This record gives sequence, C-alpha cells and structure tokens, in this order.
Amino acid sequence: MRARAASTAVTVLILSVCVELPGGRPKTAPPITGSDTVVSDVQPVHLDAESTLRDLLRHPAFAGFAPLILPWDDRAYDEQMPLSRIGSLLPYHTHVNTESVTRGLNRMIDDVADGKLVFYRFYSEAQRQQQPARNNTGLFFFRGRPGAPFAVIAPGGGFSYVASIHEGFPYAMAISGAAYNAFVLRYRAGQGGTVATQDMAAAVSYIVDNAVSLGVATEGYSLWGSSAGARMAAAIGSHRMANAVWCTK
Repeated sequence: MRARAASTAVTVLILSVCVELPGGRPKTAPPITGSDTVVSDVQPVHLDAESTLRDLLRHPAFAGFAPLILPWDDRAYDEQMPLSRIGSLLPYHTHVNTESVTRGLNRMIDDVADGKLVFYRFYSEAQRQQQPARNNTGLFFFRGRPGAPFAVIAPGGGFSYVASIHEGFPYAMAISGAAYNAFVLRYRAGQGGTVATQDMAAAVSYIVDNAVSLGVATEGYSLWGSSAGARMAAAIGSHRMANAVWCTK
C-alpha cells in the first residue's frame, strides 16, 4: 500500500515472539561476519549537508556495504547530489531532516573509527549465492549498553525501497542513546511484504543465535517498524508467522 502517510512512524513492541524462518530454522546460524571488507585505520571524516552521495558511497567506513545505506536496490544514483537533497530519493516520505540523516551516518563513521563493526550479514554466503537478491540485506548495529536487550527497526518505503536514512538510523540513535542495542534492518525491496518479513525473521534468528558475540540480551527484545516495516513487525507479532518452527526465549 503506497500511503503518503508513510512518513508517520508506527512502533510495534513485541516480547518473546515466535518467528518462522524460510525453509525452517537452519541447523547452524551464519557466523558473525560483519561487513564484506575489513577496514582499518579509518579516519572519522564526517559527512554534512554539502557532502555528496559520492562522498557517502566512497567513504572507507562504509566499504563493502555503502549502497545498502541508500534506499533503492539496483538503482543508479547521481553521485553529485548533495546530502541536503537526499529526501528526494524517498518519494513516499516527507520532512526528511538532513541533520538527522548525517548524524546517523556520522555515528557509524565514529564507531568504525573506534574499531567496531557496524554492518552484519545475516544470510550466509551460501544462502546469498542461492538467492542473489539476499545480497541487498543486512543489519546496521547501533550499540547501547553491553548485555542490554535489543531492538530491530524495519524502515518503511512501501516495500519499494528501504528508508533507513530517515526511519532507521535516527530511531536507532535514540534507542541506543537510552542504553538499548539497536539494529536497523535492510531487507529486500520490490518483492512484497512476505519476502521482507522473511528477512526480518531471519535477522532476528541471526541476532538470537549470535547474541553472546554481539553482546545483547535476547529476553525482552522488541521489533519496531514504520509503515511497511510496521506491517512486517505486526505480521510476526500477531500471526507468529504461521507454522512457526521455533520460538525465542
């Protein structure tokens, strides 16, 4: 549903929910892999309103996953576009605040400069080879207090794009600022709600199975979503993904 009200955040809180994984729960979860590229000695060069998409896409802190920060899959961007106009990439959204956008990006840049991984692949390499569209998925991690519960945030975009810059990173900043651990979900766009919800289920599975390495608690976690993202969270929380094969505790 392409509602222009997509800019209004809808938050869903779910405790101890059951989820279904595509094809059932894997016997072994994908290991902690982080970004596709290991970056060392990254300088915390911040982005601002006058920075361009090229500056974002070529920033060493985002090596290996930079295109997934932006909303559209497999779309060519005008790399000369300044971040002050990044809202034009989100046709179903209004009131995109450039300062909030750059704050979220710069938080990740600072975390990478501090030696922290900020992007995780929740599908294994074999799973991504099997379905190449899964290369357009991942989790952006905004750390809170070690051992605190986690939140998974699914941005909106009418299942056509993923508005992480507007309805993901700013929320994660606020949640991690309250000491909770926050993950922003990059799911497959353009394939409808079922596929996107499968990605959310797989992401929750990944976090739960790697909770010790990630430093998060699995009890009392929450799912958050805006517009299309809220529908995904509600599907898992309300319908428990029919024929659920496992349940987090």
